[in-house]
Amino acid sequence: MKIETTIEAYLHKMLPYQRDGGSMITNLLSSDKEYSLLKINGHGELVPDELKASIILSIKGYTSTKDNAIKVYKEYLNFIKTQYNIEIELEFPPIPISIEFERIMFIAKYLQDPNHKIEELYNMLWVGKDTIDDDIKKLRGMTDNPIQVCGKKFVIEDSKRRNGRVIMSSTAHPVLLTSNLTQIIVTLKGLRLMSKESAFRNYANDMAKSIWTQLSEYAKKRIIFVLSDLLPDEVQWYTSLEEELNNSFLSERMCSDTEGVGCVLDCLKNQKKCFIEYQEEDGSIKIYSDCTIENYLGDTIRILSGGQKIELSLDNILRSSYTIEELI
Repeated sequence: MKIETTIEAYLHKMLPYQRDGGSMITNLLSSDKEYSLLKINGHGELVPDELKASIILSIKGYTSTKDNAIKVYKEYLNFIKTQYNIEIELEFPPIPISIEFERIMFIAKYLQDPNHKIEELYNMLWVGKDTIDDDIKKLRGMTDNPIQVCGKKFVIEDSKRRNGRVIMSSTAHPVLLTSNLTQIIVTLKGLRLMSKESAFRNYANDMAKSIWTQLSEYAKKRIIFVLSDLLPDEVQWYTSLEEELNNSFLSERMCSDTEGVGCVLDCLKNQKKCFIEYQEEDGSIKIYSDCTIENYLGDTIRILSGGQKIELSLDNILRSSYTIEELI
């Protein structure tokens, strides 16, 4: 089967239904443009592997909306399958690649795996090196116009680019949920309960603030009304969520502080060393240095410090920090 035959038959079928006369499809498949499929692939027999490689090059070289080109090629391959019983499996990009927001959200998730390299994204998303590099700069907050999520910038400020990888001290998980108001109320009530536990307090409060800042004024007023009149709750906690958040993403270190067990969960999860200021049962104050958090048991934690395993009551932890200087 000649490749030009399949293109001619496909154009004959599709062009009568195109509002613009099919110039875009014609340019993409059979013109003398540099990105034209025939110009890249050449005339002659249809060879599946060569055709797949040519389609990818055609889309990469297409200078207008690439998602339109992808749509054309999906239809073209389906036409070949239906008309000539030739099935060509081609894995297209997993997202709409012409939408910057979609690309950056995909990149943020993909690069969480330390084994994934930046150069892999060029072949996965079929866009140029400059496009991916610009997206990564926005993700890391290295431009004047970072990506926005519901009006708040989304920047992973503590990330580094090294040896073809992006290293993140905390992995960012963009999760955008479309919820009804009752689901929001249930979520906030759950976070309020979690905020009463010292180890989870900052994480719960910051997550609740992130949700609250995305709500409309109507939704906020409605929630306050429901919680004060219909489902009595601590309304003061909800009104405290009005605090402005500059960045929609907070790293685990940003969620930690030196009050109480502020950094314990981060140190437990990521096996970081920490320092703990602790009030002993006799009222004396002791500093536990270079602690490894081995377990979180609800009311207590088990640490390894100075070669000894020690169980500490959360209520007696006065402060915790990543460095001794922060406790001085």
